Amino acid sequence: MQIIIYMILAMIVDLILPSSTLKQYVKLVVGLLLILIILQPLLSIFNVDVHKMVDQLIVTNSDPSVESKIENGMNQQKSEIEQIQAAYVLEEMVVQMENIVEEELQETYNYQIADLEVNWASHPTSEENELERIYVQLAIKDDTSARVEEVNIQIGDSLPQTSESPPQDITEIKNFLAEQWGVEGDIIHIGWKEE
Repeated sequence: MQIIIYMILAMIVDLILPSSTLKQYVKLVVGLLLILIILQPLLSIFNVDVHKMVDQLIVTNSDPSVESKIENGMNQQKSEIEQIQAAYVLEEMVVQMENIVEEELQETYNYQIADLEVNWASHPTSEENELERIYVQLAIKDDTSARVEEVNIQIGDSLPQTSESPPQDITEIKNFLAEQWGVEGDIIHIGWKEE
């Protein structure tokens, strides 16, 4: 008798609901309840209380320790995503900094940036991002279209070896970089690439 009444109510609910995704979920729930009604005589033989079993499932799902574990896992994933995002932003910022000064640095000073490294005073994900140090490694501009100079070979006489030292206009380059990047000049450290 219960099954017949339940089937009549399920058909009425099915006819009332418009066809949508909600109807699929309602059919699923109705089907599960029908299975419980059909299994109720079997469960009563084994002394299984269906209401108690459903209540235990609900209590287990609302257990505070489970919720706290899920929340901790979500917070950990959130912090990992923030770290990845901060690293990406830092990498993009370094590329932007390089692009801002690249052309004028080559034209005016005949140098190019070989390496650029930026250090933060605070963690990059925090609200107050402040640069601590900017390490710039410069190299003489590679001019592939440069003409080949005449090569003189002398036998017997040795020419004194010259070592290229950093140019005298280092403060001028530092001031140029500081002005272009909008930072103070004392956080910029310039090195020279050995060839």
